[in-house]
Amino acid sequence: MGSHLAARLAADGHRLVCLVHRRRGEEVGRLEELGAVTVPGDIRNADAVAAAAAGCDAFIHLVGIILERRDATFENIHVRGTLNALGAAAAGGIPRFLHMSALGSRADAATAYHRTKWQAEELVRKSGLDYTIFRPSLIIGPGGEFAEMLLGQARRLPVVPVIGDGNYRLQPITVTDVAACFSRALANDEAVGRSFDLGGPRAVTYNELAAAAGRVMGRERPLLHLPLPLMRALAAAAERLLPRPPLTTDQLTMLLEGSTCDITDMQEVLGVDPAQLEEGLKAAARRLI
Repeated sequence: MGSHLAARLAADGHRLVCLVHRRRGEEVGRLEELGAVTVPGDIRNADAVAAAAAGCDAFIHLVGIILERRDATFENIHVRGTLNALGAAAAGGIPRFLHMSALGSRADAATAYHRTKWQAEELVRKSGLDYTIFRPSLIIGPGGEFAEMLLGQARRLPVVPVIGDGNYRLQPITVTDVAACFSRALANDEAVGRSFDLGGPRAVTYNELAAAAGRVMGRERPLLHLPLPLMRALAAAAERLLPRPPLTTDQLTMLLEGSTCDITDMQEVLGVDPAQLEEGLKAAARRLI
């Protein structure tokens, strides 16, 4: 998300200062080509965040994780990291704060991911800053792991695995549309103090999403539905045995829960009419061909 948003903001005339966790050459190179100043640091380090934010007019907080590793926990990254971001904005006299959350975040969520995302939202709402919160469904596009996984399965496998019946629903939105929402909100007073659910033009089942990936790759494959009890057992075992499990029980819970929303506010307030699913998949596929 970060590199796509940086490109959109630079194209819209903004000057960027980017806090980068790892100074990887390709990532930093792309940012510096946009004229961005890159500052090494960690969202868990309040001093580093404050130093990066000094002199800025707006703070955009994108940091999030989908998998806990060692001390990079949901609590440390989503909650304490957001406290550090808000503290840096307040200390630097930065009134405008844009925050990335996730669709499905709520106080009584079944997963720690969604609960901590909600806790972060609450911190933002109580901060006193001119905030805007974005809550996207599944984001697809170049560099997106989920889309590239689906496209890769369609390209390489004789059948595409689907967890359960595949009828749970998602509302994928392209990464370029999410970036447009952030950029347009910066200059839109109507977006201040509001939360926006972000999604594509229509909800699709996972079965439909997998089929669309096959069409984009020119290799439509039959779907192999995997029993839920088996997948729950495999996810639990992977969490115990692997440092980076390909699927966790929380991720499985969120997938089956679905992720759909009403995008009326996104369209009417931010003026973003989202692209069709196939456009996002085609953009992601260009990296794989």
